[in-house]
Amino acid sequence: MALGTGTKIGIGVVLAGAIAVMVASDPGEGVLEYLYVEQVVQKMASDPKHFADRTIKVHGTVVEGTVKKSKTTGDYRFTVEHGGERIDVHFTNIPPDTFQEGGEVVLIGQFDDSGQVFESDDMNAKCPSKYENEAKAPGGAAPTMPSKS
Repeated sequence: MALGTGTKIGIGVVLAGAIAVMVASDPGEGVLEYLYVEQVVQKMASDPKHFADRTIKVHGTVVEGTVKKSKTTGDYRFTVEHGGERIDVHFTNIPPDTFQEGGEVVLIGQFDDSGQVFESDDMNAKCPSKYENEAKAPGGAAPTMPSKS
């Protein structure tokens, strides 16, 4: 059974209305821009206000010797780098257990008013590579579980 012209128009109107409602109600926080440190630095070099009032994800490696924890507030300050560029970070939450100097992190946040410090309270830290090496048995095969005999 074929659909009549009126039915097709009605379905089209309903679909267009649903799409319009979804677009109008989007708070603009759906997909965050994901950038490596050097990409952020390059964009800010050409336009210092490029990330003003924008929440982004920044991926980099924590520079050894830069992690400082405030004794009064518990906040962390450290530097992340990638591709030879660096960004200073102010982190205001409890870091994940895998957070360490020399480890990779992905931070979600915004630059402060000066545009010099990345303010974040959301971090994902990649597992240190030492776990990857321990998980491999000799010859690259997956480790086996010991038998319960």
